Amino acid sequence: MRICIVRTDKMGDMILTLPVVQGLKDVNKNYQIDVVCSIANQKICNNFKSINNIFILQNKFFEILKVISKLRKKKYDHIFTFSPGIVSILISIFSKSRIKSLLILKSRYNKKHTGKLIERLFGKVFFNQCLIVDRKLRYSQNNQINQTKIMMELVAKNGLDFNNNTEVKNIFEMSKIDFNSSKLCTIHLSSKWINKYFSEDNFINLLENLKDLSINIVMTTDNTSRDVFDKIYKKYDIISNDDLKNLNNINKILILNNLNFDNWTSIVNSSTYVITPECGCTHIASLSEAKLCVIYDADNVPKMIAKEYAPWKKKYTKIFSNNQNLEKELISFIK
Repeated sequence: MRICIVRTDKMGDMILTLPVVQGLKDVNKNYQIDVVCSIANQKICNNFKSINNIFILQNKFFEILKVISKLRKKKYDHIFTFSPGIVSILISIFSKSRIKSLLILKSRYNKKHTGKLIERLFGKVFFNQCLIVDRKLRYSQNNQINQTKIMMELVAKNGLDFNNNTEVKNIFEMSKIDFNSSKLCTIHLSSKWINKYFSEDNFINLLENLKDLSINIVMTTDNTSRDVFDKIYKKYDIISNDDLKNLNNINKILILNNLNFDNWTSIVNSSTYVITPECGCTHIASLSEAKLCVIYDADNVPKMIAKEYAPWKKKYTKIFSNNQNLEKELISFIK
């Protein structure tokens, strides 16, 4: 059987899709499962052994046509569109797949989205199966809103057998780095740390108190870090990709700045602890053995986000950003 999955959004969304791919493969290793992905989540697909072919979607007219042309030649039995947006929907419509299935997630906020009306119309006219999920209603009724479970729900509607309890961390390739250290704590330096509840000075104080616990601390960065952590960048030593290969021992707080994907995931996979706001780092850490703590934005329906994007099969500590004892909670997490 030939199956295509369209997942053209962020890295975390793709990681939450991997159990769906693996769940199908667990039942039948002969399934060919291809993925249409974005540049943002391509590296996740590259490191996952159960994906047969990867098609990268760029939002350029001729690039979209190229992807459609490649999919049409494959003649899939099933195509699942898990990503929002008209482009993802059009790719599926013109794919020539025998059975087309669409997932539509209604807004979790009190807003009107005319785009959802268009998606629902397309789903009714062009798709064999269309699962419309009212996340806010489901949450209020204490029903399932976890992204992975919802995708599996759509697969089940098509009558496909799959393992809904599958593990993925052992077949997602991440290396490790030996720093001659028994305990390494990685803290992801996202701008989401800084808000009306927690300042950069609070963050520095946290780092210094964590250092007293006799653990080694590294901070990984993203494209938002420089915007809000001016004091941090001035206070602590910065290690680049090129310098990392010569780093045999960590005995102080370091910033690992703009690491490439392989180095970044290796650091996370080598850690005893990972502390991060809810973002892609959350889901990379979910594929590792690290003890994970995730901080959720208290001003953005945190309990709902935590349910919807909970790491798959990973026990973790959950803290909300308005917790007045945030620093104490994080120190306790390490202890």
